[in-house]
Amino acid sequence: MAHARPLTFGEVPFSLRADHTNLLLLPPGSSDYDDEVALPDDVRPMTFDRLRPSADRSDQTTVRRSNLGVVLQQVAAAGRCSRARIAAETGLTRGTVSSLVAELIDLELLRETGEDESPGRVGRPAQTLELGDVAVAIGLEVNVDYLAVSVEDLTGRIRYERRVFVDNRRSAAGPVLDRLARMARRALQETERQRRLVVGAGVAVPGLVEVASGALLRAPNLGWSRLDLADELRRRLPGLPLRVENEANLAALAESWLGSVRDVRSFICVFGEIGVGAGIFVDGELHRGAHGFGGEFGHITVDRDGAVCACGSRGCLETLVGQEVIARAAGIPIPSGGRTRSVTDELVRRATDGDPEVLAELELAGITLGDALASAVNLFDLDAVVLGGCFGPLSPWLVGAVEEALKRRVLSAEWSTCRVFGSALGELAAVRGAAALVLREVLGAPWLVGERRLARNEAAS
Repeated sequence: MAHARPLTFGEVPFSLRADHTNLLLLPPGSSDYDDEVALPDDVRPMTFDRLRPSADRSDQTTVRRSNLGVVLQQVAAAGRCSRARIAAETGLTRGTVSSLVAELIDLELLRETGEDESPGRVGRPAQTLELGDVAVAIGLEVNVDYLAVSVEDLTGRIRYERRVFVDNRRSAAGPVLDRLARMARRALQETERQRRLVVGAGVAVPGLVEVASGALLRAPNLGWSRLDLADELRRRLPGLPLRVENEANLAALAESWLGSVRDVRSFICVFGEIGVGAGIFVDGELHRGAHGFGGEFGHITVDRDGAVCACGSRGCLETLVGQEVIARAAGIPIPSGGRTRSVTDELVRRATDGDPEVLAELELAGITLGDALASAVNLFDLDAVVLGGCFGPLSPWLVGAVEEALKRRVLSAEWSTCRVFGSALGELAAVRGAAALVLREVLGAPWLVGERRLARNEAAS
């Protein structure tokens, strides 16, 4: 099957930390699946602290680990490059680079391509390096009307993918997480068959997440609150390092790394499903807010006397532009019971066929969404808007109205054009962002792969 474009990596806007069980990325400052969709080591950087005594072993280890990340990120950014080029662009000596590359090859994070970087040049060939494809990460997603899993390697290739449509509003958290864990175990079995090394998992959820602990504080559309989600999943998937993150933030991360706005530093990705959220990048960094709860775009009040929202307030944006709201207004019935289907697919089908009710409701949703997005652009001075989640497949019928609203309502529109893109990843942006989150950590902390391999071997012995 066709997949989104390969992973590319630019600047890493986060610091990294590892503990015994988790990969932590810190911001700056029914068991059946009938409805599945196939889917020289001591050389250091320059320092002015020349009076400091010689470094002890722990300092040397820290420097080496840091330099491992520098080399790996250099290859990731270049796609392919030689050891000589790495040395020239990082300032590390050739001997140091050769030693670090050898370790990264041993970890199977890099491999030699067998190709000369400058064919035809006189002299010894400069063999190029590229990212390896052995290390993989698992993305997991809990959404209101589906569960998803995606396994990706460092090159951006999807190794395994599955989505199950099911109405999770009608279930307590336990059974939903049981099913998600079964899906994860199947993915683990497949990666084992492929002889891949799973370095961790990211979990996307639609709600407020305390990132440090992995607790889901509130997910209105699921009806869940105060759930120790990371701990619950660790009990079901022992030994698998994992992190939990808000789905809209992960969708924005995926779009930045994999999708339509890889070269854009300030943008908003509005992620629509039954609810609506947003991930906001400002100057290359994900804006999380004071407590990490930023991006609840769907709970902007647009009609103070409007319909009651799942959050308990009235007139929230998502009560007007959520996919089920659009579908109901267009006369499309919403399936009930334990299983559902993709409402987005039905909306796309009818819009493509020219259904006048669907087209009218999509036009109205685009106007409403555009007015709200104009406020975000005015506030943050953004360069781009990405329509993600269900808005991605529906973007052919939404982009025009959104663009018109931005031209009309953004104060700086005459001087700073804000471009509008449909998502390159669509409804899979969040789950792919969950996998990419872990892979991104590996680029900055490649030694974690060695620790993960050691843990796996000990568990197997």
